[in-house]
Amino acid sequence: MPLNRTPPPAPARLAQGAQPGPGPQVPTRAGEHPTRHQWRVWIDGIDDLIRQTGIDPSRALVLVPYAQLMDAGRRAWAEASPSGFSPRFESTRNWAASLQPFAPGPTDLSMDMARDSLVAAAFIDRVAQGRPDASMRAVMVARLVEAARQLAPIAAAVPPDLRAAWAEPLRETLANGLQTLHWESMLGSLALVWASTSAYATDVLWSPLARSVSGVQTLIVLQGFQQDPLASALARHWGAQGAELPLAQGETDPAMPSAVLHACGDAEDEAQRAAACVIARVNAELRPVALVANDRLLTRRVSAMLHHAGLGVRDETGWKLSTTHAAARLMSLLRAADGRARMDDVLDLLKQCPAWPETQVQALEQLAREAGVSLWRSALQSPRLLPALPEGLSALLEGLQPARPLVVWLESLALALAQCGLWDSLASDPAGQQMIQALRLGEGAAQELVRVTDALAATAADGTPARTATRSGSKLSLSGFTAWVRDVLEGASFMARGEGEPDVVILPMAQLLGRAFAATVVPGCDEVHLNPSPEPPGQWTAAQREALGLPTREVLALAAAQAWRATLALPQLDLLWRTQERGETLQASPWVQALSGYEAAAGADPRPQRTLQPVAQPRPQPAAADVLPESLSASAYQDLRDCPYRFFALRQLRLVDAPELEAEPDQRDMGNWLHAVLRTFHEQRGDRRPGREADRAELNRLADATAESMGLNAGEGGAGFLPYQAVWPALREGYLDWLAGFEATPDRTGPRFLKAEAALTAQAGPWKLYGKLDRVDVQDSPEGAIPFVIDYKTEGRPGTLERVKEPLEDTQLAFYAALLPDENLRAAYLSITDKRGDTVRDAPTLLVEQPEVLMAREQLREGLARDMARVAAGQPMPALGEGRVCDFCAARGLCRKDFWSAA
Repeated sequence: MPLNRTPPPAPARLAQGAQPGPGPQVPTRAGEHPTRHQWRVWIDGIDDLIRQTGIDPSRALVLVPYAQLMDAGRRAWAEASPSGFSPRFESTRNWAASLQPFAPGPTDLSMDMARDSLVAAAFIDRVAQGRPDASMRAVMVARLVEAARQLAPIAAAVPPDLRAAWAEPLRETLANGLQTLHWESMLGSLALVWASTSAYATDVLWSPLARSVSGVQTLIVLQGFQQDPLASALARHWGAQGAELPLAQGETDPAMPSAVLHACGDAEDEAQRAAACVIARVNAELRPVALVANDRLLTRRVSAMLHHAGLGVRDETGWKLSTTHAAARLMSLLRAADGRARMDDVLDLLKQCPAWPETQVQALEQLAREAGVSLWRSALQSPRLLPALPEGLSALLEGLQPARPLVVWLESLALALAQCGLWDSLASDPAGQQMIQALRLGEGAAQELVRVTDALAATAADGTPARTATRSGSKLSLSGFTAWVRDVLEGASFMARGEGEPDVVILPMAQLLGRAFAATVVPGCDEVHLNPSPEPPGQWTAAQREALGLPTREVLALAAAQAWRATLALPQLDLLWRTQERGETLQASPWVQALSGYEAAAGADPRPQRTLQPVAQPRPQPAAADVLPESLSASAYQDLRDCPYRFFALRQLRLVDAPELEAEPDQRDMGNWLHAVLRTFHEQRGDRRPGREADRAELNRLADATAESMGLNAGEGGAGFLPYQAVWPALREGYLDWLAGFEATPDRTGPRFLKAEAALTAQAGPWKLYGKLDRVDVQDSPEGAIPFVIDYKTEGRPGTLERVKEPLEDTQLAFYAALLPDENLRAAYLSITDKRGDTVRDAPTLLVEQPEVLMAREQLREGLARDMARVAAGQPMPALGEGRVCDFCAARGLCRKDFWSAA
């Protein structure tokens, strides 16, 4: 029944075909929430219209701006009229769904990217006749779908039988408007044809069913900040039985507290303070709190903080399905199946799949990092990695590489997900369930896409067979299918389902209208994310937008300004913005700067403040007598001499950095490559002396083969190794020059090559020593054959010369000498560089011998036994490193030197 009250002056019946403007200013009652005021005005206007028509309220249908207002409208009416019937509060989509189910035709614009991308691709192929390349075609498909979806609300607001006539003059306008921009003009025309020839779920609202089935006699449209073209058109279509109520502009109640302004530092500071504002409001029993999503990236960060704090959060904006964990797992499978997949891609897949044991995956990763294998195809050819590959993995990935029709792709993908153990976890995850539905991975679901592609192939837009359309049997490559999957996931939104009443609701600013939140937090109020003149979406020009009926920049700016004014009227309001973005200064939004309290914006930081007293960090002095290494290498003992704590961390605790799989080749790779080349060269050459030309050719062959086997060539390691290959001729010639004057020949005595990469062990008291010597030569002497230990160095020449200045500081050569039982021997570094000079010391390859190696060996044996005995006795292992020892130490973050040294 109509309400028993005195009618207010605000609402007024609109004449047929009139366009609503801003409503009159209606005073807000003292202490009244702006939302209650808005609904009071609306309910009074609805009751006025019902009184004028003389119908029962249950025969009236009220269209609200968005679905969340349906329940709010029912509650507002029930509060105003506790007894009697209520009008129906519906959105256009909800009303249409209640009348009859809808299934789009094969070529209709369905708002489903899985279907729409196929239709758009077929349309472009027909018109462009294969002229754009693959990358440009993918961009055109995305833009065509975007443009058609922007036109869909305008087309849906035209009765279905009038759409063709509506679109015809617009097609001529688009064709004549941008003659120089061929592709843009073509996409605009295609989008218009597609939108105007499609059927929509709301088309039933234009039919007699809208009146007869629902029994509605009066249609009332509540307008929001921006006019809904369909709702307004329906109000006009209903003639005398249709009306629109404009948005009433309430006056801000001075009794309402003003907004609290928060100028933050960077994005993280803004996110933390926004989360703290929300938590403070909830702790004050102000529920629910509205969190406005001006900046989606920032809002997701705030949402994560609120979830961590245990608050119930309902996100009404959603996020792209492609950003969910379920989508990441599926895409990891497709990336790993690519023939050019990196080892990281395959490891990423394995770490997410329960089909293979975690220990096996970790062992494979360790081997791959040690071997420096960065491509999956290289792992399949590596004798070292091949035994460690998970069973069935290679066959699974290779099975996804051949091209096949789309429906077969979907079946193969579903099977592969099941084989690697991902299907069950995806099917039990809400985001995974939506992804399975969006991609049609369920049993028989792909037949819907088959009907679409078959219909596209059978009939062109004008009814004739389409020569360039793609049938369901046409094959897609793996990259093409992956791009289709990516587009589908990018085009779908996921909204997590919550249980119970939420503490926080995330929503756009425009959807604050008509909803009574106890408090509102609005982050992202900067000049970028809260622009008073928002950029219209799409590629349309201003003239095209006006001709097509799309909202212009002015219309969008007016709607945004109305939403901002309504937001400012809300109680318990926090406005936040950041003052810098990636080091650049960022201003507050002009709307914020126009507020009276902006200059003194200093809202209290709701984060709890803690006072921390600086405490000096003592130097660590651990003792670990029970974790002694089984054996010592030269580098391990060097660590002990340089810094006992480094020895404790790296040798006793065995903490190591994991090598990067994707790292560009560096100086170390160059050294390993050169070591491998020279080892193979001398092992094959032996005592033969084939001559310089033959040696040069063999070294070149080995250099290329070794780089290929180590994955350093451009196909594997990128261009990072090219600088080292560029200096190879200088290194080779310098080495051959040195070798010609060093080694023994038939007419000259000298050292002879014995072995390379010699793995040796020895004892120094109770301690076992081990090492791998780059090269051992022998030299005849009156006392017999004398070993000559040679260690290759590709470092700078000054560093190599510095090593031999102090014999007792030269750990490496003394340690290597201790590995040999011979009483007499020689040891030297072989410095191999590409430098050129006039003196002998500036030669590209220079032998730098340690003349006191025998004395240094004896001192090292004694010192090593003494030092290790102290470690075994539990002596503290302080951090004593200095200078270069600390500059490149992997344990620096563990010993915390940067903190205690500053103290």
